[in-house]
Amino acid sequence: MSCAEGRRQRGCRTVVLLSTLGGGVSVLGIGGGVWWGFDLCNHFQMQYLVFQALCVVAVLGLRRFRWALVPALWLCVPVLKLAPYYTAATAESPWPRHLKVLSFNVLHKNKRYADTVSWVQATDPDIAFFPEATKAWEAGLAPLKATMPHSIVHARWDNFGLAVFSKHPIVEQSLVPSTAVGVVMLQVTLEIDGRRVVFVGVHPASPLSAAYSRDRDEVLQDLAKRLNHETRPMIVAGDFNATPWSHAMQPLFDADLRDTMLGRGFSATWRRGLPLVAIPIDHILVGGRISTAKRWTGPDLGSDHRPIVAELLW
Repeated sequence: MSCAEGRRQRGCRTVVLLSTLGGGVSVLGIGGGVWWGFDLCNHFQMQYLVFQALCVVAVLGLRRFRWALVPALWLCVPVLKLAPYYTAATAESPWPRHLKVLSFNVLHKNKRYADTVSWVQATDPDIAFFPEATKAWEAGLAPLKATMPHSIVHARWDNFGLAVFSKHPIVEQSLVPSTAVGVVMLQVTLEIDGRRVVFVGVHPASPLSAAYSRDRDEVLQDLAKRLNHETRPMIVAGDFNATPWSHAMQPLFDADLRDTMLGRGFSATWRRGLPLVAIPIDHILVGGRISTAKRWTGPDLGSDHRPIVAELLW
């Protein structure tokens, strides 16, 4: 065996080993309902896809064609999980009315109030939800009342304040607490063109510990129960602190809520500028006779999150 051949063989073994280790991490998420640490492995599907694709290319470049099957098989795991976000079709709504919904975790210590207001005004949503609203953000967002005069602001000093602005009248409202961090959910009923629509803005705790993970899961389970028998059109938006592949999101999907990102491609919303950790944890979900016409991610406005916007048909 030549020296070059030996180097290729050792290189192939190294790449296959790394691929297998990475693949093992990606499937640990199956146990997300058993231990919160395993669920963290569910969040990085795009990173797994890129990593395994690079492993396939590396092994092929080393001319070990049969061994390329190993990373190719591991590649199937993220491909299957990401595929619906590129292939899923959205059903048409029987009522061709457009409703634009915006959600943006402003980050409580962010001070780019004017930039945020300018971008929101240019986007011109019907409903806008802002997690992490502080007293400073309450004042900063006040100009939005010119076009969205109906609002509820539950400002806090920390990162669990909530604010919702609407062009349409709010006829019912309730604040829903959690056991760990106080109010994490704002539910309102809107009167839109003679029809009532349920809107829920949510921001549970980040799953940085067993207690916070448990609280997040309980909040999303409670939300699913609240909406499970709802017959009116439903919109749920906010920072869920969970990606679509997290076990914490499953109760919402079981309650027939649909992700507006389906069929519109992967789009990270948190730490978007850091590809190794960038994940989609901000969502706009819909239920009932609502479908999605468009959905996009907004610009950097000083937060560690990016805003998201969905144009809905209902």
